[in-house]
Amino acid sequence: MQLALREISRHRVPLMIWVVVTALTAVAGPFGTLDAMGLGGRALYWGGVSAVSIALSFSAQALAGRYAMMGRIGVWTGFVLMIGGLSHLINTVLFNSWGGWADWAYLTGTVWLVTISVYLIVALLTPGVSKKNQDTFMRRLPIELRGPLVRIEAQDHYLNVVTARGSTLILMRLGDAISELSDKGLQVHRSHWIAEQAVAKYRREGGRDVLVMADGEDMPVSRSFRKAA
Repeated sequence: MQLALREISRHRVPLMIWVVVTALTAVAGPFGTLDAMGLGGRALYWGGVSAVSIALSFSAQALAGRYAMMGRIGVWTGFVLMIGGLSHLINTVLFNSWGGWADWAYLTGTVWLVTISVYLIVALLTPGVSKKNQDTFMRRLPIELRGPLVRIEAQDHYLNVVTARGSTLILMRLGDAISELSDKGLQVHRSHWIAEQAVAKYRREGGRDVLVMADGEDMPVSRSFRKAA
């Protein structure tokens, strides 16, 4: 029951975003849809576009969390191109006046600017909520295990969270955990996150980088995360 409620809560945020965005765009009618469509048509059009955009953005966020900076830029660039191309295709079918590379470039540029703006807003707000996010993550752990974090390992749909007091499994995606703990450590492998203060030593073994953690475990550092690590 608790897992079911957690899944419902996880989907509540994107659903609320979708309702708000659909309502605002249906009433405002941006990109010429105010003159080209009635209220019902705008609601269907923008409801579909915003649903796909939100779904892809959450997927992109989860995927981007697995990579270092250059990988994240690549993921979000792909997201922008995909949304811009899909919207351009829909507009070409629906509107006779729409088409050509100029319209595609205009639409893709708009999506890019909106994506950057959202990231800047999130970056400005993050310092004020980072401590709250960390507390939220720690509340998922049993009280007796809420100590300094050491490392997190992805295991199928679960995370093995290791603290100075022990370890436990929680149902959560690694990308979501990294978002909440962004200023306490870093991802060193697609399946591993480590707390910086819990690194005991570093060694080079068989041409690979290895971090030895406070609990004695060796954490591999993959090539894509080597620079950040």
